[in-house]
Amino acid sequence: MANRLKEKREVRSFQGSSQEEVLKRIGARIRAERNRLGLSLEALARKVGISKMTLHRIETGATSPSIINLTEISFHLKKPIESLIRQGEPKVVLIREDQQNTIMDPESGIKVLAPRGLISDRITITSAELDTGVEIDPHVNKGFEWAYLTEGKAVVRVGDRKYKIQAGDSIFYDAHFPHSIKVEEKVKYIGIFLRDE
Repeated sequence: MANRLKEKREVRSFQGSSQEEVLKRIGARIRAERNRLGLSLEALARKVGISKMTLHRIETGATSPSIINLTEISFHLKKPIESLIRQGEPKVVLIREDQQNTIMDPESGIKVLAPRGLISDRITITSAELDTGVEIDPHVNKGFEWAYLTEGKAVVRVGDRKYKIQAGDSIFYDAHFPHSIKVEEKVKYIGIFLRDE
């Protein structure tokens, strides 16, 4: 009796889902991807090297696919295995324009698009619109910076060197060194800051 209870608990231990629920979810994802590609049950079964009935039983959750069959199925569906077995809902964070915090002083025009911790504790993504004549004084940050100009012209100084950049250029530099920017023609850019570990 105790062994049967233990077995039942183990069957239901896949992150709170029963084995049947997990198999049905995997099967439904396989069926959805097969239909998306316009493959018949018979066509996919033939590619995988299993019978149409076996594939039907996998898609309905009546049987558990072997790792070899699951690998073949995912290959022919052009999907990683992980996408077929993943649990839960996808993480989505929507940050509305009016929620994007400004950093530095509000007049600088620099917005945080992806705050620290959203992607990683080390990554912050920003965007900015800087008017002609704006100068950001030399400063240092503990990490590395990358920027891509979508519009305008500027001079970026890193250490003792100056770099003239314009729309379409990108620049990556070690922000541990003093760096500054002088806008020659109104600039729009996207930037990534990678903090030290």
